Amino acid sequence: MHRTVFVWDDAYLDYSFPGDHPFKSFRESRAKKYMEERGFFHHMEMRRPDPDDESILLNVHSRDYVDFVKMKSQEGEGLLDYGDTPAFKGVFESALRRVMGSVTGIRLLAQGYDHAVNLGGGLHHAQWGSASGFCVFNDVAIAAKEGEKFFRRIAIVDVDGHHGDGTQALLYDDPNVLKISLHMYHRGFFPGTGEINEIGTGKGKGYTVNVPLPPGTADDAYIYAFDNVVIPLLDRFQPEAIIIQEGGDSHFDDPLVELKLSTRGYLALVKRIHDLAHRGTGKILLLGGGGYNYDATARVWTVSVAELLGLDDQEVESLHDCCLTSSSAYIMERVKQVVEEVKKVHGI
Repeated sequence: MHRTVFVWDDAYLDYSFPGDHPFKSFRESRAKKYMEERGFFHHMEMRRPDPDDESILLNVHSRDYVDFVKMKSQEGEGLLDYGDTPAFKGVFESALRRVMGSVTGIRLLAQGYDHAVNLGGGLHHAQWGSASGFCVFNDVAIAAKEGEKFFRRIAIVDVDGHHGDGTQALLYDDPNVLKISLHMYHRGFFPGTGEINEIGTGKGKGYTVNVPLPPGTADDAYIYAFDNVVIPLLDRFQPEAIIIQEGGDSHFDDPLVELKLSTRGYLALVKRIHDLAHRGTGKILLLGGGGYNYDATARVWTVSVAELLGLDDQEVESLHDCCLTSSSAYIMERVKQVVEEVKKVHGI
């Protein structure tokens, strides 16, 4: 029986932007409720994040930026970036708590757990000196840096609908962390990065992998890309721990992204990573991320945790979309072209 730990603090729910802002913490609370209703916590432990450690933010963020967030957190107004990440009272404390959840998760893997889950994590857009895309601090990069104390090779697999630009930038020259992002990509779509030729720099050259997918990519084409890029790269890299950033906004019902993954498609991806991980150490840290259809995102996360727990599929059948989704012939052909380009660049 694999040991799984769920890292949670009710303070996560304070990280929820005011007014009609699309980032709300309903997703996390609803996912937790779904898990409670189905008895998940008979099969996994729940742990609070380790005590707050502000200094850990400095592993990937500047001192000036951390101090700026603290100031804006006290003021409770203004912006933390250039447009879509507003400050509110307590934003510093709630953002740090989510970071500590991801840091605690990677530490617990090193202490003997097989899987750790932090649905409050996955805030992959935050940069060295600024917030971005609703993300105040980049817990994904911070957790990877913390993990390097315990694991020689860490892989990040990011399936959020948006490119993990902050994680990429913060770890761009790091050869100990393989960074793979599958995301929607077209002109004018946020954040505008994530092209195939963004592959890392210095010693980290070749350890950044981007799979830019066209709008309309559904389960079949997405899984094709995953099987032909992600799995062989993970096989070659042999990570000792895998961080999954599972943004729910690749779901077909998301209002901000035009990908077409279903809950069954997401589950297929997690199953593949889970199987591959247990050919090695089995260490997986599952994080949340984006997701602006709150119920769809909660269902995606719940069925994924069920997979890590080894629960029977029937336990979560009521949370699934009816069936796998299909791409048009045109989209499938475009995805195949992307895959061939990625394989050529990365020697797969």
